[in-house]
Amino acid sequence: MPIAIWTPALSLGVDSLDADHQKLIDTLNMVFDAMLFDRSSAALHSALATLDDYVTGHFAREEAWMQARDHPDLARHRQEHEALRDQLALLCAMSDLSDQERSVELLMVLRDWLLGHIAHSDRDASGP
Repeated sequence: MPIAIWTPALSLGVDSLDADHQKLIDTLNMVFDAMLFDRSSAALHSALATLDDYVTGHFAREEAWMQARDHPDLARHRQEHEALRDQLALLCAMSDLSDQERSVELLMVLRDWLLGHIAHSDRDASGP
């Protein structure tokens, strides 16, 4: 059961970036499904590994794309990317929480990222 679905409204029209965003939605759905079926531990660790690759590769591609367009909001966009890196690092360090609790936290971070950053900041950066 998906918690988020890719729609054309989320598309930036840049195939590589759209594919990255679709992968993020898939990760969000994987964590949600795992929680529903009490498999959150394995899903959490897989999601965190996927997200580590995601923030490294995707952010570099997106920032390079913005830089090539001499985008005026690049500095702010980089700050938003750094904020997600910080949130994920904090989540990884929360060893006092159970995997179930960390999965809930991860779902909230990904939901906020999907709804806030991708749906608004990235769409704004892609221009008309």
